Amino acid sequence: MQCLIIAAGRGSRLRALGEVKPLVPLLGVPLLERVIRSLRSAGVDRFVVVTGYEGDRVETFLKRLAERLGTEILCIRNEAWEKENGVSVLLAREVLGEEPFLLSMADHLFDPAIARALLATGHGPDEVLLAVDPNLSNPLVDMEDVTRVACDQKGNIRAIGKGLERFDGFDTGVFLCTPAIFDALERSCREQGDTTLSGAIRILAAEGKALGIPIDRFWIDVDDERAFREAEEALLEQTRGKGNDGPVSRWLNRPLSIRLSRWLVRYDITPNQISLFSFLLSLLAACLFAVGGYVALALGGLIAQLASVIDGSDGEVARLKYLSSDYGGWFDAVLDRYADAFLLFGLTWHVYQETHTPLSLVAGFLAIIGSFMVSYTADKYDQRMKERIGKGFRIGRDIRVFLIFLGAVLDQPLPLLVAIALLMNGETVRRLVICRE
Repeated sequence: MQCLIIAAGRGSRLRALGEVKPLVPLLGVPLLERVIRSLRSAGVDRFVVVTGYEGDRVETFLKRLAERLGTEILCIRNEAWEKENGVSVLLAREVLGEEPFLLSMADHLFDPAIARALLATGHGPDEVLLAVDPNLSNPLVDMEDVTRVACDQKGNIRAIGKGLERFDGFDTGVFLCTPAIFDALERSCREQGDTTLSGAIRILAAEGKALGIPIDRFWIDVDDERAFREAEEALLEQTRGKGNDGPVSRWLNRPLSIRLSRWLVRYDITPNQISLFSFLLSLLAACLFAVGGYVALALGGLIAQLASVIDGSDGEVARLKYLSSDYGGWFDAVLDRYADAFLLFGLTWHVYQETHTPLSLVAGFLAIIGSFMVSYTADKYDQRMKERIGKGFRIGRDIRVFLIFLGAVLDQPLPLLVAIALLMNGETVRRLVICRE
């Protein structure tokens, strides 16, 4: 599947954030790259990008991006980039040939499911499909600038334009086109003097060849600074929604790590470096536990909880900057197990040095074993537990580290070790019972 992306305009309303709009970084990734990556995940393997304003810079970026992604990106220069978007589309006619193609804008971010839904919808050889957002109360839509769409009960587009008073949805800027779009653009220009895509859709709609496909998914037109900030918030919110978060992570760690990740994505910091830094903080906390005394104990607890917060940022940065990998997830999991062992051993040593009781060694040993078994069973049987437990209460690393933090700050390390030993081993037994065939 091929896709045409329009990236020719100047984007004057976003100039405060960057001179070249398609290259303005949003959470560390240029807008144009985000669009291309979304389309790739939807199945597109060939891209045709129409450039214009600062074309050399955009094309240089795309050449490097093509090498990084291992995908084909062909650039076409539109010297008349000040004109309407239909002019850019017409320039790609010879390159795209007679096959259907997706069409998108360089400043429209969207869920890849939108493109997949269009590709999965049957269409005639002369039809054009437009993804239409039926959510008329979508908070991400700029009502003064959005293109509105009116459809009949069969989904045929009856009218399209920014000034419609009666409408059923919004133009998301994502199309599935056939070569019929080119003839419609030429007719619209010749007969109406209208070189916009909306003008071509009106021509096709009059012939019953323009269909609106209702898709209630995330999308946003990043046309000005307000929309840019809203896009940031929306992407961060999507990153926040990690299905296996425990209660401490969901309500305490994740809100803090999201704020940290928003800052980290601006820099050339890898997720693995964040994982390693979090581990080193845990190691420092364990050393403080072993030093002895309340001040070192409490400081160690605070640092351990800080490490737990930072540990959430590695995955968030990976998802926001498209750096996720199987190795990264495995590397983070290995460091987490080491961190848990060091933290609990540090606490055990602290308690033993103060009490010299065998109970401290037994509690510490059981706490370490229990924490490992909870992690192990989650890794081996996580999917089965999701099916059996559903969205019930999840006991995991976030609770364990938070208990370490509380026990250290409240100067109750021995009751803390006993509590962790009972809780973690009890959770392991519970999982064995629930997941029994």
